[in-house]
Amino acid sequence: MPDIDYATLFIAVPSPLLVLGPDLVIADANRAYLEATNRTRNDLVGAYLFEAFPANPADGQADGVKNLSLSFQRVLATRKRDMMVVQKYDIPAAGQPGAFEERWWFAVNTPVLGPDGQGQGIIHRVEDVTAFVRAQAGVAAPIHRSPRGPGRPPGPRRARPTMPTTRWCSTPTA
Repeated sequence: MPDIDYATLFIAVPSPLLVLGPDLVIADANRAYLEATNRTRNDLVGAYLFEAFPANPADGQADGVKNLSLSFQRVLATRKRDMMVVQKYDIPAAGQPGAFEERWWFAVNTPVLGPDGQGQGIIHRVEDVTAFVRAQAGVAAPIHRSPRGPGRPPGPRRARPTMPTTRWCSTPTA
């Protein structure tokens, strides 16, 4: 059997993956993750996750940072995978300081366990489901928001679309 180059394999995996230390500092990101977030490795590696991807200050209902933090805490505490429900988590728009892109994600957070069984980090796998959510809500164009307001769509804020979601756990039930 040939030796497997796991670094090359990681880069080539088509699912967006981010590797985090237990301190939530980004250790690595694969090509799919960089493409999904429109970032470079230099933008992300070594950065604290919530500094690289802060909450959108123009969205008073933003709960992505809180929900993602809770998922990471569960993963580190239980040493078990945590599958999140679809989550709205806007990301900074590349090349547009202060502007954010509306994004919806499905995320699975998996612990990286050392030989002693303790958590050494987290693999954060995401799928951008924004197009699906927009289609369900009847919204076609991306929405860019900034803290100053330019680019914000006129009119009242839309309610979050209702999507069927399933919460899976890694422990089978009897």
